[in-house]
Amino acid sequence: MVEDGAAALARSLIQLLRIPPKAEADATHLALAILHRITYLLTWNCTHLANPVLQKDLIDYCNYHHLHIPVICTPELLTPPQP
Repeated sequence: MVEDGAAALARSLIQLLRIPPKAEADATHLALAILHRITYLLTWNCTHLANPVLQKDLIDYCNYHHLHIPVICTPELLTPPQP
């Protein structure tokens, strides 16, 4: 069960990022990462989460509400460069 604050934030993120019903779990993961101040949120969802255009909206939203902003990226972007 997701706590009330995370569920409410997830609903706001669904509207903000225009997340479709089939991807609502992604909004919950993002809400939990924000509320628990997780540094990185890894995802393969480049349509709704790891999308630079939508991340701008997320950054503005989080700054306005004084919320933590996790780095959202694909796992391959987090991999250190090979020598």
